[in-house]
Amino acid sequence: MDYPNSTSGPLTGLLADPLAINHPTLAAVVADRLRQLIIDGSLKPGTALNERDLCDLLGVSRTPLREAYRILAADGLVSIQPKRGAMVIEHSPADIENIFDVLAVLEGLAIRQAVERATDAELKEIAALHQQMLKSFQKRDIKSYFAASMGTHVAISRAAHNPALTETYTRLNLQVQALRYKSNLDPDEWIAGVADHERFVGALLARDAEAAETHIRHHLVNKKSYHLQRPVPA
Repeated sequence: MDYPNSTSGPLTGLLADPLAINHPTLAAVVADRLRQLIIDGSLKPGTALNERDLCDLLGVSRTPLREAYRILAADGLVSIQPKRGAMVIEHSPADIENIFDVLAVLEGLAIRQAVERATDAELKEIAALHQQMLKSFQKRDIKSYFAASMGTHVAISRAAHNPALTETYTRLNLQVQALRYKSNLDPDEWIAGVADHERFVGALLARDAEAAETHIRHHLVNKKSYHLQRPVPA
């Protein structure tokens, strides 16, 4: 399963310069795989990363694995402690509140600027991702759903044509993708998320900046409240 921000997969074009030569190092590939394991909950917050086990699992030596740790540390997903190794970062309730508050502002600005700056082709791409998300929801295919859902958010960020915003959003969003993924394991929260998407994507496609910003901020506030008020299913 490839997620947004991955080095490969159908959503890569949402993040990469189409003229760039994509030749990832082994460490980048390993980091991508570990990132996916963190997002889907295979490596849970607070988990100490066992080098021997991960080397066996991924079929790599310790050198690229340790380089991958440094990449993930820069993403804010892993902490590296001297003599104790690497650990998946576990956010406190205050961390979660702060991150979602900032994301609400960033995504609100992104969708407002996308209303003003997106090309018709970009809006068509966002509409297609949204339809893909709805089809995956109908099939209850959570992994495909999440890829299309987050792909929609990423595409909106790129359609804002604000590189500073996109760079900041991408890094911060990585830190809570595991939470956003797991919230869909709650059927009621999953349904609520789909309804939120219908509202803010619909407003964007209608080029209604005020409504689009209001709805996407509401979506992020809902996510924050959910994670602060009850535990996410394991």
